[in-house]
Amino acid sequence: MINALGFDTPAALWLLVLGLLPLWRHGQSVLRHPAMLLMPEDRWSRALSWALRLIGMLCVVALVLGMAGLHLRQSEVERVGHGAHIMVVLDRSASMNDDFAGKYIQSTDAVQNPSKLKAAREVLAKFIESRQQDLVGLITFSTSPVFVLPLTHDQVALKAALDSAEAQGMGFTAVARGLGMALDYFKGKPVTGARLILLVSDGGAHIDSQTQDRIRSWFASEHAALAWIYIRGTNSPSIFVQPGEGDDAASAPEYFLHEYFKTLGVPYQAYEAENPRALEAALRDVGKMHNLPSHYFEKQPRRDLAGICYAAALLLLALLYGAKRMEISQWHA
Repeated sequence: MINALGFDTPAALWLLVLGLLPLWRHGQSVLRHPAMLLMPEDRWSRALSWALRLIGMLCVVALVLGMAGLHLRQSEVERVGHGAHIMVVLDRSASMNDDFAGKYIQSTDAVQNPSKLKAAREVLAKFIESRQQDLVGLITFSTSPVFVLPLTHDQVALKAALDSAEAQGMGFTAVARGLGMALDYFKGKPVTGARLILLVSDGGAHIDSQTQDRIRSWFASEHAALAWIYIRGTNSPSIFVQPGEGDDAASAPEYFLHEYFKTLGVPYQAYEAENPRALEAALRDVGKMHNLPSHYFEKQPRRDLAGICYAAALLLLALLYGAKRMEISQWHA
């Protein structure tokens, strides 16, 4: 505990020597009268006298500690619970501006028919709120990925991170870059819980063979599982139905991306969500599969204790003032 204490102005601690002053000059009124020599010793009075001196010493110490800027340093607290380390990779490409029927959302009908991006944000917010034990991070991507928030269980920060993705999406679906940034976050960190990359996207993209091998190697080295919630529109193909004989990766990228994910050699689960309710059901299933023991260190911010010191000094001064007001200034025989 002592190692966790810090001071903004350590030089002020030399003033602690002033705490010895109440032993020398106690400030109590002394009444001299010959008849007092005939009175027996009053132990309670002596105890009260030393108590007032001690209060004076503590008052000085509290004032000096406040002046020195006493605080608790930033620290790390070990946490053990049940949950997972989930990096959410959220698609913000232009197609996410459409609703589930494939219609571009205007401001007039956004309430009744939310865009796929808005629905995904709202459902993810509920999912994160229900997973208090999880550490969740957020990456958004379109043409390029954006690292929004590292792994945390701070619900306020997570809500703000999802709110930051409120703007309409733009660009193309660069899935490989988003997955690469999520996996790179785990690089070099000890495995202290179940790791999951949660991809929420409405489309696939072609990934060249060299990038495929690199991503496959990263998944294996970082021991991360993958879950893909495919937000499927009315006219979008299913990732579970093999395309026609003449179709290739360019005409059915979602299906071939799903087939590639199955070759990663790590736990992989895919879902199709054709409406917000299906999206919620998919996230519930993800939560059930990844509720495993989790071990991590939580950073505790610095805590200022100077205000507590000044408040304690004020209280002690009030006690001394009250004792002073109750003193007898004259002896009446």
